[in-house]
Amino acid sequence: MNNTQTATQHATDTDVSSGASRPRWRRALGLQFLGPVQGSGLRDPAYLVRRIDDQVVQLSELLHLVVVHAEPPRASAELADAVSAAYGRTLTVEGVEHLISTRLEPLGLVVADEAEEPQRPAKARPLLALTLKATLVPARRTRVLAALLAPLFWPPVVLAALVALVTADVLLVTGGGFWQAVSEVFATPTTALLIYALLVASAVVHEMGHAAACRYGGAEPGEIGMGVYIVFPAFYTDVTDSYRLGRGGRVRTDLGGLYFNVLTVLVLVAAHLATDSGLLLLTALALQLQMLQQLIPVVRFDGYFILSDLAGVPDLFSRVGPVLRSLRPGHPVDPRVAELRPRARRFVTTWVVLVVPLLTGAVLWFLWALPQFVDRGRDGIRLQQLVFDLAWQRRDWPAMALAVVSITLLLVPLVGIAVLLWRLTTTLSTVVRRHLELRVAARLRTEEGRMDTFDEPPAPEPTVLSAADFTDAIMYAPRVPPPRQGWRRAVYQGSGHVVNPGPSPTEQRRQELERRLRTPIEGSRRVVVLSRKGGVGKTTITLALGSTFAMLRGDRVIAVDANPDAGNLAHRVAPPHDMNITHVLRDLDDITSYAALRGYTSQAIESRLEVLASDDDPRIQMALDRDDYHRLVGLLDHFYNLILLDTGTGILDSANQGLLSEADQVVLVVRAGLDGGRAGALTLDWMDEHGFGDLVSRAVVVVNAQRHGAAPPERMRRHFEKRCQRVVTVPWDGALEQGALTDMSSLHRKTRDSLVDIAAAVADNFARMEARP
Repeated sequence: MNNTQTATQHATDTDVSSGASRPRWRRALGLQFLGPVQGSGLRDPAYLVRRIDDQVVQLSELLHLVVVHAEPPRASAELADAVSAAYGRTLTVEGVEHLISTRLEPLGLVVADEAEEPQRPAKARPLLALTLKATLVPARRTRVLAALLAPLFWPPVVLAALVALVTADVLLVTGGGFWQAVSEVFATPTTALLIYALLVASAVVHEMGHAAACRYGGAEPGEIGMGVYIVFPAFYTDVTDSYRLGRGGRVRTDLGGLYFNVLTVLVLVAAHLATDSGLLLLTALALQLQMLQQLIPVVRFDGYFILSDLAGVPDLFSRVGPVLRSLRPGHPVDPRVAELRPRARRFVTTWVVLVVPLLTGAVLWFLWALPQFVDRGRDGIRLQQLVFDLAWQRRDWPAMALAVVSITLLLVPLVGIAVLLWRLTTTLSTVVRRHLELRVAARLRTEEGRMDTFDEPPAPEPTVLSAADFTDAIMYAPRVPPPRQGWRRAVYQGSGHVVNPGPSPTEQRRQELERRLRTPIEGSRRVVVLSRKGGVGKTTITLALGSTFAMLRGDRVIAVDANPDAGNLAHRVAPPHDMNITHVLRDLDDITSYAALRGYTSQAIESRLEVLASDDDPRIQMALDRDDYHRLVGLLDHFYNLILLDTGTGILDSANQGLLSEADQVVLVVRAGLDGGRAGALTLDWMDEHGFGDLVSRAVVVVNAQRHGAAPPERMRRHFEKRCQRVVTVPWDGALEQGALTDMSSLHRKTRDSLVDIAAAVADNFARMEARP
């Protein structure tokens, strides 16, 4: 079963520049687009492309679009324009040339228009890979056979086969013919050759099972062949096309070989019951042992590919290094790990944590037992040589053949060990040589720098420190911050602050978000929280976001209930307050200090968030208009650094349009369902059409999950990511569902983390915008 080669790259979003004459690029010949990977474990969509040498490359969406639009041949500027239009975000000319020169050209996917076709494009060569491959069944015939055998995967047939397998094993165990069959083999050793031949034939049937399962799922299988796995003969089936199937279809393809082995066992058992042949009984048992071996997920057996497809990650072994680097205390998460979805990341990390110690222990045991293993193998070869000599004297041709096969089987693992050790040695020597070359190159650069300074005048004497230099950064070495949670905190506290493992990667990420959240504000900033649809939790997000800012920032934060339809924001923060927006507007000229304004607002005890309530008097006859809110926000600008405005759902309302015209930032709240996404997209469309495109580009979209496990569809998330600055999903939380007084301490950690993420994304724009005059 073929593996895929991963190639991902992201370009910086900048404006497409028109420059001088640029090279023209074209798509390499013979490329076949296999479509998106279904059920991928990556956060972003991945696409498959097959090269003319049958190597399959996995690309990000951006790289895939570059390859797609490189036909017909285009200049760099034209190609950048086409990709930008298809991707929904701007790619510069320099960006497209960087992607081609660093990623696509080395992979043999895109070449210069005047260049020749690449003779040897970059190809993945893992240590444990098939070599010297040869075709047994061409792809055309494989597809015909797979189409004929695909009906065997009809679920009732599969269920009947599994029930029959259990029944057959019960008959074999209770039949009592096992030891008689073993005696027959010892009495006639040449029958072992027949068992070996049947097992080889069953291996071919196993590969046909993969092809038939691939065809049953709707994909097209390729050739069936054989190759050398280190030095061991092995069969393979090209089922790369199964990556266009969903996760269930790929797992069925992985299990197809074992299922056909089940059918083979049933045939052998039936023949044994009809003929009472011990050879068939032993073959059926040996085949089932091989099936159990195939389920081992440590090396590239079927079990490995099953786990890989369940995780949605094409090559688990390529993630071992990144996962181990990410697990080091105090180090950031490797990009190859960060690009995985949370579920896939946990799956792969668990696999690495279990497999690496197991393989390490196996290698250490193997090295310890290697001398004894070689001695036993040499003794076995000598014994088989004696058997061959005796058979030669008697002209016993079957015995001679069995001795040759036995010697071959003994030599294969010994030669395999030698080849594996050689490849490991050459790989390690290559790594060490490259490391030494880099160190020598760095040393040479340092020496050249020193040589360049010989002709320069001597450096002046260091100046005497002044009082301004007496700071922590100058006087003391940098200090690793202590961990706040988890086992790291327990170690730090238990050792009396002697052992400091440092914050975990998750804690470091949260600290970075909090640092961004505290970006200083010059003047004030106005953040409008809106939604086109009611009941999506807009007021709840306003409350939670405002509380997050108020708790983690040191300046004044206020949330204004600008919902004309009896908003309840103030009731979520503190007990009812007699004052509201109407009273502030009435006394506007008399409010000349923060102390005076403070009498009109409510304040949460825990977060210190202030809230100005809307007028929910049932006797009110006219809603506030845009001029009223303009005067109100102008007053608040004098006394608060951050103003959050909880608007109504009517985007055509005069007051809401007035708030948008004065907003610095927009937070769009949508439901996780399709209707919520549609309403949010229509809101952004309206803003683009009415001159608020700058607010759309830096908007933060909050997907508010209103039930357990709710998540936006992948295409919905991608739509908002392309149009807006950030998309964050807030998980369902019972503390936010009550609609009553809400304390931040009662929220789940995941909820608080998502709110910090939203606040950091909003604060990223604080430093980019100039102070309001």
